[in-house]
Amino acid sequence: MSEKEEQERVALKTGATVKAQAEIPRDVIFLDEHGYVRKCMAILKTVGNLRLKGETGCGKDTLVAYLAQTLKTRLYDIVLQKNTTSWDLVATDTLRAGETVVREGIIVKWLKDEAGILHLGEFNFAEQGIIGLIRSLTDDRRNIFIPELEQTFTRGPNHFIVISYNPASKVGYSGTFLENIATIRRFEGQDIEYLSPMAETKLIMKFYDDYEMCRKLVELASKTRELYKAGKLSTPITTGNLKNYSKLLHEGLDQSDVVDIARAMFQEEEQPTVLRAWEEAKEINVKEVLDEHSKRAKSRSSEQEEEEEDSLQEA
Repeated sequence: MSEKEEQERVALKTGATVKAQAEIPRDVIFLDEHGYVRKCMAILKTVGNLRLKGETGCGKDTLVAYLAQTLKTRLYDIVLQKNTTSWDLVATDTLRAGETVVREGIIVKWLKDEAGILHLGEFNFAEQGIIGLIRSLTDDRRNIFIPELEQTFTRGPNHFIVISYNPASKVGYSGTFLENIATIRRFEGQDIEYLSPMAETKLIMKFYDDYEMCRKLVELASKTRELYKAGKLSTPITTGNLKNYSKLLHEGLDQSDVVDIARAMFQEEEQPTVLRAWEEAKEINVKEVLDEHSKRAKSRSSEQEEEEEDSLQEA
């Protein structure tokens, strides 16, 4: 069994999603409207353990990839599921060419590298064994012993850990991590928010240069996120989805085609709710939105000028 086939087998068994090979991310675009990058970089360089909390599609994965790209270090990325075990992450015995061999997990590969970011996504699904494993890597020991390999692996100064999770995810939620203060206190964190409507609109306009249409798509996404928080939808429309819809419009599809594609992402009983949200989004007065945004921008500019004038007077 090849390494790729073995990775596919493990993914099927555990439900975890893992990249076949760690690499340094390239061409990652992250719109840092809220100043996350500066703070996250500081946490990684001083503490080494970063915790990101945010809803589905708010940009957690993109932020982690951007951090790895900025640090020019490889990203070891895995998404946990409720049946992922600590052994899946470190080492397990497997048959290869009729012989029992040890398959190194993503954490061992990360520790054997001279540097890298280990990203454990959906950490709210982590079972107790995984939490214990991460505790061993984040306390004063900073190492793990693997019986199958009869070897201790030690974490170096350039081995960074990022855990991320969605506080609104309830299906299969283990709940053990958030109750474990001993683990939480080893991570400094950031709450990741969606982009503001104006920033998100500007972002997707890079793929389809029609402000009015893009703004209405963003409004639809915002409504699905509110419905998701209220438990009325199983998933929201994410920034990634909006990028895809913009590309489809650029490709020549009309808005009814794109809305039909967006609707198909939801369960059948949820689709009427999504269509109603689109009808409401279409009613938005884009001119009023632009005028309000312009007023706010002028107000902020005026406040800044007053602060500068006060500073000059004090000087």
